[in-house]
Amino acid sequence: MADQESGAVLPGRVSGWRGRWQQAARARLLRNIATAVSGSAGAQAINLALIPVIMRIYGPEAFGVVGTFQSLTIILIPACALTWPMAIVLPKSDADARGLIRLSLWVALSIASLSALLLYFQGPEMASALGIDILTPYLMLLPVVMFSAAVLEITQQWLYRTQRFSLTARGATLHALVYNATRSLAGLVQASAPVLVVTSALYYVIHSALLLLGMTFKPAANNLAPTNPTTSVSLTKLAAQYRDFPLFRAPQVLINALSVHMPTLVLAASFGAVSAGFFALCLQVLSMPSNFIGKAVGSVYYPRITQAIHADEPVTGLLVRGVAGMALVGILPFATLALAGPWLFGLVFGAQWAAAGEYARWLALAEFAGFIAGPCAVAIPALALQKRFLFFEIVSTTLRVVAILAGALVFKNALAVVMAFAAANTAINLSLIVVVLFEARRWHQRQHSPARDLSSAQE
Repeated sequence: MADQESGAVLPGRVSGWRGRWQQAARARLLRNIATAVSGSAGAQAINLALIPVIMRIYGPEAFGVVGTFQSLTIILIPACALTWPMAIVLPKSDADARGLIRLSLWVALSIASLSALLLYFQGPEMASALGIDILTPYLMLLPVVMFSAAVLEITQQWLYRTQRFSLTARGATLHALVYNATRSLAGLVQASAPVLVVTSALYYVIHSALLLLGMTFKPAANNLAPTNPTTSVSLTKLAAQYRDFPLFRAPQVLINALSVHMPTLVLAASFGAVSAGFFALCLQVLSMPSNFIGKAVGSVYYPRITQAIHADEPVTGLLVRGVAGMALVGILPFATLALAGPWLFGLVFGAQWAAAGEYARWLALAEFAGFIAGPCAVAIPALALQKRFLFFEIVSTTLRVVAILAGALVFKNALAVVMAFAAANTAINLSLIVVVLFEARRWHQRQHSPARDLSSAQE
């Protein structure tokens, strides 16, 4: 009795309960990661099988045009829904999450419509001013891509929130098959830049349509639950509550996309479509590990970190384990590309693409740093670091722009542009890991500071 009243057993019991809960959470996390990775594995297996076929159907020049188009769309996509879809995972209530879905759709439709009007009247002049006249015939496809990308992001974030990783996995695999088959079959009919651009513009349309069909034919309980109007927050209040996303996260993502894809635009404007095609192929190939594992792990880590923050759990260890795991998984494929890039590209894609392998040797270092930084990158909104990382992105973009311009204007060599860009990206991604881990540790210390505990006790 005395032992029980002394509380000597209580800490052990609490620790045991917490230990069992943490083990169960880790087991769920691993199952979700395995499910997400399995879907990505199927998608990337299809990509690996069909991309060499596509590269042999279309030459470097056609791929340079589509690479420039895709780079421009990726730069513009964050502006469409102002990154509000990324907030869908965060609210505690599904009513607020559905409100964010409606808000994101209205914003995306409005911005895409305004973009269509602007491009219709001023598009050719804008393309000429940027030195990318090769995109003039395809400018009106941009609003379609922007809106469909926003719909895809909204759909994916809702599925992440509702833990429907099996549906996202099946959708990723089927999308890779349909999308790459469409590009391949169209190329067999006519292997030209217009055909490749038009079929590539369907990327987000196909993926979002497949996920929405999956949700329709196999709805979850979360999808059917009615929204209680008394607990639903107005769109205006939701926009104000999550204003950090358009104010800080959207500029950050926009600046990051601009700096990452700026080399393709600079190479196209300064050295022609072929150099841009080499760089675009490298980005596509080197992003495969990130799409295969990085995005799958991130889709699971984001809601898991959010849950940990809601429960006042330490997240630094979770992030460190994520970074270490990504490093172990990524070291072999990225090292192989760094050592044997030209030979591999010539073997897989054909002799006309061997020069792109030289680009890949340098970009592999930067992509590896970005790959292992994935868990830290998805923790930024959950830790409410958007404002701080807007400044980080401004500094990072400045470094990238200086590096790219030095390669193009000082050395006047396409490979120099790639080397300078890779060096800047490596430094930026390693710095991101250090900063996020430091901020995660500071967040946990603030949550458990004596002053906070005293304030909570007084309340």
